[in-house]
Amino acid sequence: MDLFVELMKGLLYAGIAVAFFLLAWAFLRLARIFATTEKSIRDVSEQVVPLIGKTHTTVDNINSQLSQLDEAVGDVAGMTDELDQTTTVITRGVRGGIIRASSATAGLSRGISTFLGGEKRPEGEDR
Repeated sequence: MDLFVELMKGLLYAGIAVAFFLLAWAFLRLARIFATTEKSIRDVSEQVVPLIGKTHTTVDNINSQLSQLDEAVGDVAGMTDELDQTTTVITRGVRGGIIRASSATAGLSRGISTFLGGEKRPEGEDR
C-alpha cells in the first residue's frame, strides 16, 4: 500500500509539473502575442501621427486658399457692381444725348420744311 501511495504521489507531482509547464508555455505564447501587438500599435502610431500632422497642414492650406478665393470673389462682385453703375451712367448719358439730338433734328427738320414749303400749322397748335 505504501508503494501505491508513493506511486500516486509521484503521478500527482508529475501531473502538476506538466500542468505548470503547459501553463508557463501558454503564458509565454500570450506574452509574445502582447509584444507583437504592442509593436504593431507602436508602428501604426509612428506612421499615423505624422500623417495626421500632414493632414492638419493640408487642411490649413485649403482653408487659406478658400479665404483667398473668397476675397477674390468679393473683389469680382465689387467690380461687377462698379461696372453696372458705370454702364447705367453711360446709358443715361447716351440716351439723353440721343433724345436731345433727335429733338433737335426733328425741330430743325420741321423748321426747314416750314421755311421752304410754307407749311401751315394745324389749328389746335399755339404760336
